[in-house]
Amino acid sequence: MNTIMHERKKQLLLELIGNSFYDLKDFDVTNIAINDVILSNDGSHAKVFITLFKDKERYFEKVTSMTPFIRSVVAKSWKYKKLPELVFLIDQVEPEAARIEKILNEIK
Repeated sequence: MNTIMHERKKQLLLELIGNSFYDLKDFDVTNIAINDVILSNDGSHAKVFITLFKDKERYFEKVTSMTPFIRSVVAKSWKYKKLPELVFLIDQVEPEAARIEKILNEIK
């Protein structure tokens, strides 16, 4: 797949998913951040890495249960032929980075 087209799809998906959170009921959008979207080469699957700031279990359950709704909201503005399946995952980069930073500080 064309790399530029792949990046455009990825960025559009990131933006549309972020906007779709505003349509969820009983959902505080300031509690969630979308860190990254990894789109498969064929565009059929997308892993969406999110960070939750408080009440993590409840919000993660809410996001995963509302995935079909989020996908339908995204589909309204998706301008490409194939809309990928969405899988939400909690991003582990920040806790791992903090752990590594702590280890490096101990070494000093």
